[in-house]
Formats: sequence, C-alpha cells, structure tokens
Amino acid sequence: VANSGLIVLNRPKVLNALNTSMVQKIYPILRQWESSKNLVVIKGTGEKAFCAGGDVKSIVLALREPGGEQYGLNFFRNEYTLNHLIGTFKKPYVALIDGITMGGGVGLSVHGKYRVATERTLFAMPETAIGLVPDVGGTYFLPRLKGQL
Repeated sequence: VANSGLIVLNRPKVLNALNTSMVQKIYPILRQWESSKNLVVIKGTGEKAFCAGGDVKSIVLALREPGGEQYGLNFFRNEYTLNHLIGTFKKPYVALIDGITMGGGVGLSVHGKYRVATERTLFAMPETAIGLVPDVGGTYFLPRLKGQL
C-alpha cells in the first residue's frame, strides 16, 4: 500500500521481546505516522514469534540494581502509553501476528483496528501463572475477538 509505515520487531533470538528501547522508538514514530501515513503494519521477524511480550530478563536484572524500581515503572508506563496510542490510532493499524504472542505482544496487536493471525499463532498471558496481571488488555480483548482474527 502506498504511503504505509512498517514496524518490524527485530529481536528473533529473544522472540522479539519488547525492551525499553523498542517501546521508546515505536511510540514517536507512530505519533509521526498518524498524520503522515495511510496505513501502519507491525510484524515480527524470525520463525517462532510475533512478540513474546516484555523482556522480563532485562526488567528483573534492572530491579536488582539500585534504583531499578524506576526502570520497571518507566517500562510499564511507556508500554501502556504505547498500547493506548495503538488503541486510539486514527489510521488503519494492522498487526501481522505469526507465532508466539504473549504479554506485551498481545498489547501491540489486540489494541489495533486490524489483526491478521496465522495457524501458528499462539496467544498467552503467562504472567498470570505467577500472580502478576500486568495484562495490557489481553484478558479483556482476547475473549471478545472470536472470529475477528
């Protein structure tokens, strides 16, 4: 499609897990594209995942450092702000969901207007197994998407 923007999650060795840098790069480009592009597409690289969610390893490592709590707070604040932007995006936003899609990957996909899933797509919210429900809207949206993927 002419005049479209493409976001590629390019960390296949970690299943395209979101880190702070990725979130901080995606948000401003989406803000810019909201007025300059006709369509935005997001996809992951590699054979296994669209996005495995937040990079939990980097968050845990940061929490072990002095002042690390602020890193965690900033990560989730920025991630949820990005999810809100996706949910209110004025142009068509298409998530090409192929493979594992967990946590923050659910947030990057379900909040957009259009979602295209393959037979290999697997949605999960593994955080709930340890009593953590950061959620990114997954528990609200996923049961309501029957027939819309």
